[in-house]
Amino acid sequence: MRTQHFLLFVMSIIYVTLIFGCSGTPKPSDLPELYPCTLMITQDGVPLADASVEFVPAESSQSKYRAVTQTDESGTSQMSTYGHSGVPAGKYKVVVTKKEDGEPDRYFKDESTGEQKPIGWKAYRLVEPKFSSAETTPHEIEIIGKKVTATFDVGKAIRVLIE
Repeated sequence: MRTQHFLLFVMSIIYVTLIFGCSGTPKPSDLPELYPCTLMITQDGVPLADASVEFVPAESSQSKYRAVTQTDESGTSQMSTYGHSGVPAGKYKVVVTKKEDGEPDRYFKDESTGEQKPIGWKAYRLVEPKFSSAETTPHEIEIIGKKVTATFDVGKAIRVLIE
């Protein structure tokens, strides 16, 4: 389970890098035309803030570029691909993740002060696991060459320790 925690951490870094780190970069020559896509993510009908959303191509022949976003406080967001607003045409699985760091779970002893200092924190999954994987998510979307607006609900609120 620690491996899952690590993978979620790495995925979060990749999402943030793609969302914020690539904006303003030149558009790759093989990036297809992008179409606007606005999403709202809810959990049990309530907007879900700060969730990571990724569109995973349903077919391997689709674009190598994945669309990603982070929801705002109202649960909405604009999808972007490689730091550019929009999504290539195609069918996608909609993957939603959200985690929360909890209390420290590992410590080290600072030799100079004798204090126990935290070096690791417990992490909690806040979205049901089935929505966090392209293989198990029931949510799909098709981008067909025009602006798309969609709402997806990720079930009941949970708070499960990631081990």
